[in-house]
Amino acid sequence: MNISVLDFTQQSVVVTGGATGIGESCARLFARRGATVTVMDIDAKGAERVTTAIREEGGDACCSVVDLTDWSATRAALEECHGRTQRLDVVVHSAGGFPRYVSLMECPVETWDGVVDSNLKSMFHLLKAAVPLMIPAGYGRFVTLSSMAVRGSTIVSAPHYAAAKAGVLGLTRQAARVLGPHGITVNAVAPGSVKTPRTNAMRTPEATRRIEQNTPLGRLCEPEEVAWPILFLCSREASYITGVTLDVNGGGAMS
Repeated sequence: MNISVLDFTQQSVVVTGGATGIGESCARLFARRGATVTVMDIDAKGAERVTTAIREEGGDACCSVVDLTDWSATRAALEECHGRTQRLDVVVHSAGGFPRYVSLMECPVETWDGVVDSNLKSMFHLLKAAVPLMIPAGYGRFVTLSSMAVRGSTIVSAPHYAAAKAGVLGLTRQAARVLGPHGITVNAVAPGSVKTPRTNAMRTPEATRRIEQNTPLGRLCEPEEVAWPILFLCSREASYITGVTLDVNGGGAMS
């Protein structure tokens, strides 16, 4: 087996949610490892900022502004990416999240569909759009973001977010089984509490201290500490890993 040492030279990589946080870290690291990166996000200004930063570092990147809950738009964006590079090797689905922490009884009914769609339906759309572009090459890597919130019963999170991220794990396993014969691996990463601009804005200082105290490593996670494991799962070195969920949570939830 050829050893690439996490080398993505000549590979075409799509990173959703690439305008900030874990997605931004992934996009930058893939570009530094030789990939042509499509920074995909609904945030046009953020996607352009990350794309420009990658180019200034000497990397190859473009931005794609798309609402992943829209099937037609998602398919068109993936086909455009494939047309530009004539290949699609890797998709990292980091888009999603939720606007604020709410309990089950406080969760507004009208917000349920939006959170589930942005986290779970978006993954289904990406798989449907990406897989036909990967199958002819007999190769592909698909990694999606779940959450520590669905890996341990002591973790408190918003109910619509927890339900969607649990669905992500089920779809990951189902897709891995179906796509394995085509040389396509499908895996998930379940981060703990990550220091991103969005999550920082949702937490009070007291909440942050409580999370740190309940985490064996005693601190929150940096985005790159999630991005590097994602890169590994997307590499040729991870060729016999599929259908798994990799916990990256500092020991906050152990299985």
